Amino acid sequence: MKPLSYTQFLWKSVNLHGLHSPFIFAFAEQGLYNRYNIIKKRKYDFGNTGLNYEILKTLYKTIFYFKAYKLIVLGDNAIAATEIIQEAGKEQNAKIWFFSPNAPIPGTIDLAYLSGNNSESIQKSLAQLLPNVSDTTVCIIGNIHSSAQMEKAWDDIKKDPNVTVTIDTYHSGLVFFRRGQAKQHFIIRTSTSKFLDALLGIKKLWGLLG
Repeated sequence: MKPLSYTQFLWKSVNLHGLHSPFIFAFAEQGLYNRYNIIKKRKYDFGNTGLNYEILKTLYKTIFYFKAYKLIVLGDNAIAATEIIQEAGKEQNAKIWFFSPNAPIPGTIDLAYLSGNNSESIQKSLAQLLPNVSDTTVCIIGNIHSSAQMEKAWDDIKKDPNVTVTIDTYHSGLVFFRRGQAKQHFIIRTSTSKFLDALLGIKKLWGLLG
């Protein structure tokens, strides 16, 4: 499975005008497009954490929108990734409670970040997470288009029967477990510009006329 290029992603993506789910529209408008509470673009030592600035920015926009302050990081390099997320949280004065993957979790998780580089590692982390999810839990997976292995991981996540709604923001994949809701998959660009919106709007109109 060939990784999706950013150009291909943009071609398939929508902004607020293409969203017909009230739940996702509200999250995109007030969360993903929120210009406040944004992580500053400073130099973090991301190393091999699986994180980058775009993932971290989406993660914190999600945290603030959903008030998701009970977090867990699972998978490859979980300790190093947790440290980066904690460091960014201190800048935002976010009082986050990080659960340890090695101890029983009281209640359910608000947000989980899964770190991995192939479907096997991501699926293993998801299986570990599932007993602690609820309808309000959000799961974020980074670098979903970085390789053929991660493309497969993302495709497998979308097919999982426990997953109902997913959002592809290119750098991150967001996963929801809202029981009773039909499966829906969204491809949303999180950066906006009048030129790009107009260009992609013309493309979609041309497709309808073609």
